[in-house]
Amino acid sequence: MKLKTRLFLSFTLIIILPILMAFALYGFVALGGFRRGGNEMRPLYFSNTVDALTANTDADVNRLKQWSKAFPERFLNREILSDINSSLSEKNSFLVVKQGTKIIFDGAPDGMHPRYSKLPIYGKLSATDVLVVRLENQSGMLREVDFGNYRDHNHGQAFVITPTGSIVPGAGRILLTYVFWMALILFFTALIIVSTLYNSIIRKIRKMQEATENIRGGNLDFTLDVKGTDELSELAGSIERMKNRLRADAMQKIQNEDAQRKFLSNITHDLKTPLTSVIGYSEGLLDGIAPTPEKQMKYVQTIHNKAVEMNDLLNELSIFTKIDTNSILYNFEDINVKGFFGEFAEETEVEFESQNAGFRYVCEVADDTNMVADPSQIKRVLHNLVSNAVKYRRDDTELKVMLLVSDAGEFIQAEVADNGRGISQEDLPHVFERLFRADKARNTQIKGSGIGLSIVKKIVNDHGGQVWATSNEGTGSIFYFLLRKSSDKEEPSEQDSDN
Repeated sequence: MKLKTRLFLSFTLIIILPILMAFALYGFVALGGFRRGGNEMRPLYFSNTVDALTANTDADVNRLKQWSKAFPERFLNREILSDINSSLSEKNSFLVVKQGTKIIFDGAPDGMHPRYSKLPIYGKLSATDVLVVRLENQSGMLREVDFGNYRDHNHGQAFVITPTGSIVPGAGRILLTYVFWMALILFFTALIIVSTLYNSIIRKIRKMQEATENIRGGNLDFTLDVKGTDELSELAGSIERMKNRLRADAMQKIQNEDAQRKFLSNITHDLKTPLTSVIGYSEGLLDGIAPTPEKQMKYVQTIHNKAVEMNDLLNELSIFTKIDTNSILYNFEDINVKGFFGEFAEETEVEFESQNAGFRYVCEVADDTNMVADPSQIKRVLHNLVSNAVKYRRDDTELKVMLLVSDAGEFIQAEVADNGRGISQEDLPHVFERLFRADKARNTQIKGSGIGLSIVKKIVNDHGGQVWATSNEGTGSIFYFLLRKSSDKEEPSEQDSDN
């Protein structure tokens, strides 16, 4: 449930629940309290102030009714009447007794005397009737008990009168009762709602606070388990996803740092070997170990080859740094496809002849087909792919490499195929990752840093192309890449890219 909906329901309950509880209390009191009047039972509603005040005098009225039947002479005894009046005065009422036309007892306080001429005549009211009469300063509620016999002219009337001013203190007490119960109902309603909101909201907030403290302290090995569909649950889900992302980034960072350490270790190892050869052969020349020109030339050639090998390794290190900082610089040109790939093929054929390897070049695009590319960087791509084929050549057969360039619609497709060792299906998806090498045991006979194919992928992607590979172990591999053609509308431009 959404937090907005929950707050709305809570607000509604604060309004409705007290009303329902008040009605329930009202019904309990109304049905639970009864007073007897005559021969009938009537509910005593505490909300009916007049009825409640007249009910206070029921006991006195019933006593007077008993006297009227069994002891009528008591109505003539002022001492007894004074006792009844004292009891009534405690209930904000008083007694007036009339015999015939004569008032024989008047217990009214000062200012409360009734208009005697306006009192009801004998036999007009029953003991259960209530009549409003006029007093000196206000009105009053009158109840009558008749005694004696009208025919013998000794009949009399006893009037129990309650001034209406007594309604005010009665109403005040009832109002205070209402206020007390309403306050009690509101208190328990608020307690229930606050407890519910506390359990559903504060508990989630504390869990999220715990989670953020863990993240701040670097502890990412925890699970923030907050269930629900409200906004706080969604926020908790976002914190959990952020934590998972941070943990994944931290693990990736550790892996990258480990890979970089391995890379630097590999580069150091690979630089040390040719450098040792350079030092050894140069010292041999200085010491005169090579007395003949032929042997001296051989030493010089070896030193040159080792220096070139070290230079290639240093170039790879430089490229690795640029990849790591996304700072490879490009100089894009509109170049002819056939001329560019043909020139590279001529250079490669000469190198392969000296290594007893075969190189074949096939171009299936039109002579006037151009592409937009940085020639030096695309040449690096081709060089890395061909060098990779040489590195992973098979010992039991002559190396053969073919470069095929074909038309692929809006793109130029280049394929570099070899008959080398091939790549396992397990390693194939990872060959373009940085610092990945299929020879995990690091075969010292195979030189390289493990970033050559990642450089290929970076350069091709920055040219807006794609690169992929297919391979079978023992039969060789094919590496493909696409480069976009240039159109007549495109102008050659130079671009320094930070991609």
